[in-house]
Amino acid sequence: IMNEYFTAMVEVIMSHHGVIQDFIGDGILAAFGAPLDDPDHAWHAITTALDMQAALRRLNAGWQAAGRPALAMGVAVHTGEVFAGNVGSPKRKKYSVMGDTVNTTSRIEGLNRELSTAILISGAALAVVKERVLVKDRGSIMVKGRTQPVEVFELVGLAETGQNGPGR
Repeated sequence: IMNEYFTAMVEVIMSHHGVIQDFIGDGILAAFGAPLDDPDHAWHAITTALDMQAALRRLNAGWQAAGRPALAMGVAVHTGEVFAGNVGSPKRKKYSVMGDTVNTTSRIEGLNRELSTAILISGAALAVVKERVLVKDRGSIMVKGRTQPVEVFELVGLAETGQNGPGR
């Protein structure tokens, strides 16, 4: 099940100009706008999140028909500066993204379970995509590692296409 899940998610991420940074347990860390600059990185990340949820719905339908369990997934989109480059030791290096933006994204993703949501975006990401998305304000929430609360919005859908978000 996990290999089918990862295969589907990697296809979606890469089709939207995303770069897979890491698999962390059953999670995926993807970056947009690095290593190549992408002025529309936040939009690509948001459309990826919606397409990932759609892909999961298709996978779950097949798994449930075969008597297998369904999976749930929370996604977060945030934007900001990161360190992007090769890190590690002389014996093992990898391309990675690091910094407060990455950590904050992880914390926002963790709020999906608490808020019973599927896709959350930060106020910073919303400021970049503005009227292109439909969101529900979920408030300003304190997250670990931040001294100020983070504005969090549930992604409901895309404004320009009317594409609905997860489970809508």
